[in-house]
This record gives sequence, C-alpha cells and structure tokens, in this order.
Amino acid sequence: MRILNKIWSVGLMAIALATITPKQGIAQDGGYVTDQEFYDSLQPYGTWVSDDQYGNVWVPDVDEDFRPYATRGHWVLTEYGNTWVSDYPWGWATFHYGRWRYDDYYGWEWVPGHRWAPAWVSWRQGRGYYGWAPLQPGISITISFGRSYHVPDNYWVCAPEAYINRPDINNYYVPPSRSVTIIHNTTIINNTYVNNNVTYVAGPRVQDIRRVTHNNNVTVYNINNAPRPGAVNITNNTVNIYRPAVKSVPDARPTRVVDAAAYRNQHPNERIANHANATINHTNAAKLAVVARSKTPDNKVVRINQPVNPRPQPAQQQPAQQQAAQPAQQRKHGNQPAQQPAVQPAQQQKAAQPSHQRQHGNQPAQQPAVQPAQQQQAAQPSHQRQHGNQPAQQPAVQPAQQQQAAQPSHQRQHGNQPAQQPAVQPAQQQKAAQQAQQQQAQQQRAAQQAQQQQAQQQKAAQQAQQQQAQQQRAAQQAQQQQAQQQKAAQQAQQQQAQQQRAAQQAQQQQAQQQKAAQQAQQQQAQQQRAAQQAQQQQAQQQRAAQQAQQQQKAAQQAQQRQQQAQRQQKPQPKPKPEPPKPDANQ
Repeated sequence: MRILNKIWSVGLMAIALATITPKQGIAQDGGYVTDQEFYDSLQPYGTWVSDDQYGNVWVPDVDEDFRPYATRGHWVLTEYGNTWVSDYPWGWATFHYGRWRYDDYYGWEWVPGHRWAPAWVSWRQGRGYYGWAPLQPGISITISFGRSYHVPDNYWVCAPEAYINRPDINNYYVPPSRSVTIIHNTTIINNTYVNNNVTYVAGPRVQDIRRVTHNNNVTVYNINNAPRPGAVNITNNTVNIYRPAVKSVPDARPTRVVDAAAYRNQHPNERIANHANATINHTNAAKLAVVARSKTPDNKVVRINQPVNPRPQPAQQQPAQQQAAQPAQQRKHGNQPAQQPAVQPAQQQKAAQPSHQRQHGNQPAQQPAVQPAQQQQAAQPSHQRQHGNQPAQQPAVQPAQQQQAAQPSHQRQHGNQPAQQPAVQPAQQQKAAQQAQQQQAQQQRAAQQAQQQQAQQQKAAQQAQQQQAQQQRAAQQAQQQQAQQQKAAQQAQQQQAQQQRAAQQAQQQQAQQQKAAQQAQQQQAQQQRAAQQAQQQQAQQQRAAQQAQQQQKAAQQAQQRQQQAQRQQKPQPKPKPEPPKPDANQ
C-alpha cells in the first residue's frame, strides 16, 4: 500500500509540474508566437482586409479623430529611447510591430510586422516643437533618415518640446493646418539605439528632453515583458508590455477577412477615409465591421478561414505523469508476458478504465487487460465507458511489487498460498485497490481543481489588469478633463479680464466724451454770449449811425434854411437877353 501511495504521489507531482510549466511564446523565455497571434488578438477590435499590395491589413474600430501615435497614448523615455505607451488593449501589437499607412478608401490601416520596436516613427525638431509620423511600410531606418524619404503632410503630429513626456500631451497637439508649416521648418532627428545588433529609432535624446523641459530628473523607465496581450501599463518605474518574438508561418490567416477590392466595388460611396485631414468616417467603418462579422456573410466579399493555433507546440512526448506512475519493474523490464495479464499502473489503469468503473468500483473484466493504457482505453466498448466495469471472470495479476503491497501482512510473512488455491485477490486486496483508485480519483480531482483555480486566478489577473487599465484610462481622462477645465477656467478668466479692461476703456471713453461735450457746451455758451455782445454792439452802432444820420440831416436842413434866408436878403439880378437864333436858310 505504501508503494501505491508513493506511485500516486509521484503522479500527482508530475501533474502539478505539468500544470505550472510556463507557456511558450514569451520572448524573454526564448520561445515565440506566430503571426497568427496578431490575427486572433486584433480580430475583436477591428476588421482584417485583404489588400492586393500589402496582404492582410487591419482596420481598427476607433473614433473619427484617431491618428496612430497620437490618440489615447503618450511618450515615455526607456532604455530603447522614446517609447509609445498606448491605452488601447491592442496597442502592444500595432504600435510596436509593423507599420501604419493611410489608404484613400479604408483610412488608417496597420500592416503586420515581426520585429519589435519602441515605436516605428520618424522624428523631427525645430522652432520649439517636436514632430513625429508613422513610418510607412517598406521604409528602413536608414532610408527614413535620408532626404529622399517624403512623409505625407497629414501623417505628422506636432507638440511643444516642453510637453513631450506629459501623459496629457494630446491637449497640446498643434492643429494639423499648423503642423504642415512647422514641419517644413524642422530638421531630422537621426538618433538610434543598438541592442544585440538590432537598431531602434530612439527619437529625442535624454539630455535634449531634460534641457527643453527644464527637468534634470526626467525618468528613464525599464521595460518588463508582460505575460499576455493587453494594454500597456506603467508600474513605478517599469513599463509592462507584451512583446513576444514573432515568427512568420505560411498557414497563419485571419478567421475572417474582407476582400478590399470587392468591398470597395460594392460600396463605392461609403469611403472610410477623410483624406483632407487624415481622419475616418466612423459610420462607414462600422458598416465595414458589420459586413465582416455577419452571420451570413457574402462569400464574394468575406472569406472565412479555419482557426489556426497561434502558439507552436513542441514534439509529442510521453507525459511525465505516465512515466512517473509506472512501476519500477515495468520501467526496467517492460510489460509482463502475454499469458500473465499485467495490471496497469495507477494512472494508466484509471485512464484505461471506463467512466462507469471509476464511478461504481472495479468489477472483474471478462478478459485480462494486456494492452497498454492508451490502447486499452481505446479498445473498451462504449457501454463500459458509460456505466463502469463489469465483474471480471478472471482476476488480473499485479506486478510483483504491487501484488506484494496489496497482500495482507500475514501473507507477506508466511509466503504465498498453496498452489491449489486460485490466484484471486482476497477481499482486502480488492478493497485496497478500490481505496487506491479512490485516492487517485481524489488526487486527480484535486489536480483539476488546482488547474481550475489557476485558470480562475489567471482570469482574475486579466480582469485586474483590465480594471487597472480602465482605471488608468479613467484617471488619464480625468486628468485631461481637469486640464481642459483648468484651461477653460484660464480662458474664462482671460476673457473676463479682457471684458473688464474693455469696460474700463469704455468708461474712460464715455468720461472723455462727457468732458468734451461739457467743453463744447461751454464753448457754445461763450460763443452765444459773444454773439449777443456783438449783436448789442451792432445795435449800438446802428443807433449811433442813426443818430449821426439824423444829426447830419438836421445840419443839412439847417444849412438849407440858412441858404434860403441868405438868398431872400440879396437882390435878384436882371436876366440877360438871349442872343438871336441864326436863320436856318442862311
């Protein structure tokens, strides 16, 4: 019995070890995932579209003002340089692998890639601003530093240098119309970081950021590899991000993919792109998602593929718990001869037994079990797997160590029973075997419960991470709202101050106008008084003139009377005779 317990313990330990074995796919563990991880992880958050030039590209379900490396995220400094920290649950993939491009019909599309980077962008600097734009597909880092590489104007995002590391940097973005002018007056930042012979675009240097932000204690964060996909989060001085090594496989494909040309031809007037300002039409994007996720899709537009396992599995090996559970004699010498049916080890025996045997106890089999565990389970009829083992007509002989462990103590002391007795196990041995099987079943249930608990813990951890990400997003949104409110309050104060200054100026102007009116009234009164005085003077002059005229007239009359008097006193002279008139006939 002690040997059986030991076997069960070894088997349980093997199950536990298998349960806690780390999964492949994490870069730091030397494993990898395939690009099927992208297809499966991003499927709930957007639509996969088959493009004639770039293959399978992903169109996200986002707001109309979405722009890569601008919306819902911010920059932090890490050992790799300026690293984009996205709040989207799919940001671990789309902003650190592959490239973004703006399609004339579908708008912003993400083209998958297999190499991780802190961000795939171009950087420029000038006139107090930093500018960055997504690197287009097929553009290497060397080409991006050259003068021949032209970035479309509507790709650029600009912000003042002093705010480059602020979590609310989106509040300080320059309007796109001004970004074009700023970018044309900047120079390329060709700073890179090399690690393990891999070159990364690092962006602005640490010393430059410390200078422009007037902060010599700018934090340089560490990067920690997160165990599963999800939103990037920052804990203390560490950026936790899922960044597995990705391997391309030929059979990787999205579960559902839309044919770009076919959909465009069917919906020519439902363009998603707003090319003027590099935004999207959210209504038309939602229509695309509805078509892609329809329960009865048009097979001319939507192609449905069979699911593919994104994580490559190692070569098939014999489970450790089976090897651990085998008796020592079987591991050394193999199975017993065919004429002596060998009882399987505990875990193999239970795996080989139908379910009704595990529920209702062992019943002797009609034929001895000589097949290995997997073959015996496959060979059992379905009615036995449903209702349990039937009583056996012939007992199954155990290996030496198991048979000795199952024998009563008096048999182990005095030897085996006489040969004429049948080799049937006593009731105590059967009871011990049943107890062993019950213990094994309990151990398996415990292992299953442990697995369920582990799955629940993983699920709880995921939910906690999601909640934490939501809380961080809520906190950032609250900060953004607070910043906007503060900005609005400042603007209101400025407007109020301007209104007060305008009111004061209006009062001053009114006072000046009143003073000018008073002065005008005074001048008018003076002018009226002067006019009255002039009129009085004129009247006096007129009266004086009249008096002078009267006096002159009286003098003339007096003179005339005097002359008449003098003429009356003198004698009148005789008139002279008129000379004769000449004759007209002469």
